[in-house]
Amino acid sequence: MDIERARYLVSPAGRAALAAMPLDAGRDDPNRLVTSLRKAHPPAEASALAEQASLRSKAAGRFGHDPAMLLTAPGLEMMTHPLVAERRARRLASLAFPVADLTCGLGGDLRACAELGIGAAGIERDPATAILARANVPAADIILGEAARPPLHPGSLAIILDPSRRDAARRTFDPAAFSPPWDTCIGLLSAARAGALKAPPGLDRERVPAWAEMEAVQLGAGMREVTLWAGDGVAPGLRRAVLLPAGADLTSDAPECPEEPAPIGRYLFDPESCVTRAGLVRHLAHRLGAWMLDSQVAYLSTDTPAFDPLAATFEVLEVVPFSVRRLKELLATRGWHAGEIRRRAFPVEPDELRRLLGRAKGEPVTLLCTTIAGGRTVVVARRLRENPLHRA
Repeated sequence: MDIERARYLVSPAGRAALAAMPLDAGRDDPNRLVTSLRKAHPPAEASALAEQASLRSKAAGRFGHDPAMLLTAPGLEMMTHPLVAERRARRLASLAFPVADLTCGLGGDLRACAELGIGAAGIERDPATAILARANVPAADIILGEAARPPLHPGSLAIILDPSRRDAARRTFDPAAFSPPWDTCIGLLSAARAGALKAPPGLDRERVPAWAEMEAVQLGAGMREVTLWAGDGVAPGLRRAVLLPAGADLTSDAPECPEEPAPIGRYLFDPESCVTRAGLVRHLAHRLGAWMLDSQVAYLSTDTPAFDPLAATFEVLEVVPFSVRRLKELLATRGWHAGEIRRRAFPVEPDELRRLLGRAKGEPVTLLCTTIAGGRTVVVARRLRENPLHRA
């Protein structure tokens, strides 16, 4: 976004024009919307307003975003979900240090901190983005600068770092290509009094320093980020799985189940992604009173039902060696069809297996496909959900 467009959007005229637009204006055809807006606004202003309407529509679809936020397309891609930002801000608030977001972008994380009354400042290298950030978070100081050379002393601050993972409009998975590069971010984190460094969910755990905590943060069904915490209030080496909005978590200092696998029992559990990403499968098994089926597979089992937000619970109906023909015959004989297909350490994609099985009618069941002791195995199961009335 150019500076003139940003200046217009934060001006009284721009704000009034945005406030007058219907909240669902972004659902219209972009060309039709611009044409309509040009009846009351010059072309450049109409284009700016139409872009905001479109971005707000995308933001609302992604996470119900506050329509008062001013957005850019790259900034929206990088923006933290409000629930994740709020959780991070609460932990930072408990430290009682001023916070500096060294890669503040449009101010999503910074806004969550400011709303909790934390003294906050943001560093942004793009002048137009900085203009929008000042409007989005008026309680924070937004300073033009580079995260790699912050115009602040991190030794007295809690910092937030979210390096860009896009290069020439393409996402990069190489930490050395992040901006700032990963090693630079680690250096900044180590120099701060406290801080949080956001990373992609697929970050190799070998890149996590021994002096940092690691959090695998999941929102709903999807992993959002891996967060490294350092400095005051941190337990070095601790790993944590976090599931939002449930607020469920599990840490690596919890007890673990024995490493030895055992046969499938009456119930099977499929851990959430944050658990496997944080390497806490055996810790969750202990909490569930469960055991491993294979040392390389995250499915767990017991002979008694258990429920935890961090795992899906299934009642085992049948266990069969994998064969498309055998599986089709079993489903037909029992009057079942594959309502859901899950897999771990299994070579066939769920959509492909569904195609091979063909269409069928009957009671929907779940197929949990995996490899146990080297053998391809399918567990036919029924999903169980805890009845809140039965909780102790």
